Amino acid sequence: MYYIKDAKIRRMLKYDGAPCAEVGVLPGAVGDSALLVYIVEDNREEGYEIVRILTNDADTDSDWFDNNMHDAFVDVTSSAFTGSPVMSPEEERDKFQRELLIFGDLKKQLGLRFQDYS
Repeated sequence: MYYIKDAKIRRMLKYDGAPCAEVGVLPGAVGDSALLVYIVEDNREEGYEIVRILTNDADTDSDWFDNNMHDAFVDVTSSAFTGSPVMSPEEERDKFQRELLIFGDLKKQLGLRFQDYS
Protein backbone atom coordinates (compact mmCIF):
# COMPACT_ATOMS: atom_id res chain seq x y z
CA MET A 1 0.00 0.00 0.00
CA TYR A 2 1.17 3.52 -0.80
CA TYR A 3 1.38 5.99 2.10
CA ILE A 4 0.81 9.68 1.36
CA LYS A 5 3.13 12.26 2.90
CA ASP A 6 1.90 15.23 0.88
CA ALA A 7 -0.41 15.95 -2.06
CA LYS A 8 -0.90 19.15 -4.02
CA ILE A 9 -2.61 20.13 -7.24
CA ARG A 10 0.11 21.03 -9.73
CA ARG A 11 -2.04 22.19 -12.63
CA MET A 12 -5.27 21.75 -14.55
CA LEU A 13 -5.27 20.27 -18.04
CA LYS A 14 -7.42 18.28 -20.44
CA TYR A 15 -7.47 14.47 -20.40
CA ASP A 16 -9.40 12.89 -23.28
CA GLY A 17 -11.10 16.26 -23.70
CA ALA A 18 -12.27 16.51 -20.07
CA PRO A 19 -10.93 18.85 -17.39
CA CYS A 20 -8.35 17.04 -15.29
CA ALA A 21 -6.27 17.90 -12.21
CA GLU A 22 -2.65 16.80 -12.08
CA VAL A 23 -1.87 16.08 -8.42
CA GLY A 24 1.69 15.64 -7.19
CA VAL A 25 1.86 13.03 -4.42
CA LEU A 26 4.91 12.55 -2.20
CA PRO A 27 5.42 9.14 -0.61
CA GLY A 28 5.38 8.53 3.11
CA ALA A 29 7.56 5.42 2.82
CA VAL A 30 11.27 5.42 2.01
CA GLY A 31 11.94 3.96 -1.42
CA ASP A 32 8.51 4.74 -2.89
CA SER A 33 8.39 7.02 -5.92
CA ALA A 34 6.64 10.34 -6.04
CA LEU A 35 3.51 10.16 -8.16
CA LEU A 36 1.61 12.30 -10.61
CA VAL A 37 -2.05 11.38 -10.24
CA TYR A 38 -4.59 12.57 -12.80
CA ILE A 39 -8.10 13.11 -11.47
CA VAL A 40 -11.32 13.92 -13.34
CA GLU A 41 -14.77 14.77 -12.04
CA ASP A 42 -17.01 11.74 -11.78
CA ASN A 43 -20.65 11.09 -10.86
CA ARG A 44 -19.78 8.46 -8.25
CA GLU A 45 -20.24 9.15 -4.55
CA GLU A 46 -16.79 10.70 -4.07
CA GLY A 47 -17.20 13.03 -7.05
CA TYR A 48 -13.78 12.27 -8.56
CA GLU A 49 -11.96 9.42 -10.27
CA ILE A 50 -8.29 8.68 -10.80
CA VAL A 51 -7.73 8.10 -14.52
CA ARG A 52 -3.94 7.93 -14.72
CA ILE A 53 -0.95 7.47 -12.43
CA LEU A 54 2.68 8.17 -13.31
CA THR A 55 5.72 7.60 -11.16
CA ASN A 56 7.72 10.80 -10.92
CA ASP A 57 11.39 9.93 -10.53
CA ALA A 58 12.56 13.21 -12.01
CA ASP A 59 15.97 14.30 -10.82
CA THR A 60 16.09 18.07 -10.54
CA ASP A 61 19.67 18.04 -11.86
CA SER A 62 18.84 16.29 -15.15
CA ASP A 63 15.06 16.77 -15.45
CA TRP A 64 14.65 20.35 -14.36
CA PHE A 65 12.47 21.02 -17.42
CA ASP A 66 9.83 18.64 -15.90
CA ASN A 67 9.99 16.55 -19.04
CA ASN A 68 10.49 12.86 -19.76
CA MET A 69 13.88 13.08 -21.48
CA HIS A 70 15.35 10.52 -19.08
CA ASP A 71 12.29 8.29 -18.55
CA ALA A 72 11.55 10.13 -15.32
CA PHE A 73 7.81 9.58 -15.73
CA VAL A 74 6.49 6.04 -16.13
CA ASP A 75 2.79 5.23 -16.58
CA VAL A 76 1.84 2.77 -13.80
CA THR A 77 -1.93 3.18 -14.01
CA SER A 78 -2.54 -0.54 -14.55
CA SER A 79 0.32 -1.85 -12.41
CA ALA A 80 0.46 0.49 -9.39
CA PHE A 81 -1.74 -1.71 -7.22
CA THR A 82 -0.85 -5.38 -7.05
CA GLY A 83 -3.04 -6.51 -4.18
CA SER A 84 -2.16 -8.26 -0.96
CA PRO A 85 -3.42 -11.21 1.08
CA VAL A 86 -6.11 -8.95 2.55
CA MET A 87 -6.96 -6.70 -0.44
CA SER A 88 -7.47 -7.09 -4.15
CA PRO A 89 -5.74 -4.63 -6.53
CA GLU A 90 -9.09 -2.88 -7.04
CA GLU A 91 -9.60 -2.53 -3.28
CA GLU A 92 -6.08 -1.10 -2.91
CA ARG A 93 -6.76 1.42 -5.68
CA ASP A 94 -10.08 2.43 -4.12
CA LYS A 95 -8.42 2.82 -0.70
CA PHE A 96 -5.64 4.96 -2.20
CA GLN A 97 -8.20 7.15 -3.96
CA ARG A 98 -10.24 7.61 -0.76
CA GLU A 99 -7.11 8.45 1.27
CA LEU A 100 -5.89 10.88 -1.38
CA LEU A 101 -9.22 12.70 -1.53
CA ILE A 102 -9.37 13.13 2.26
CA PHE A 103 -5.73 14.24 2.50
CA GLY A 104 -5.66 17.79 3.89
CA ASP A 105 -8.12 19.91 1.96
CA LEU A 106 -7.41 18.32 -1.43
CA LYS A 107 -11.05 17.53 -2.19
CA LYS A 108 -12.06 21.14 -1.44
CA GLN A 109 -9.19 22.41 -3.61
CA LEU A 110 -10.27 20.09 -6.44
CA GLY A 111 -13.79 21.50 -6.26
CA LEU A 112 -12.47 25.06 -6.51
CA ARG A 113 -10.04 24.29 -9.33
CA PHE A 114 -12.63 22.41 -11.42
CA GLN A 115 -15.09 25.27 -10.89
CA ASP A 116 -12.51 27.85 -11.98
CA TYR A 117 -11.39 25.74 -14.97
CA SER A 118 -14.88 25.63 -16.49
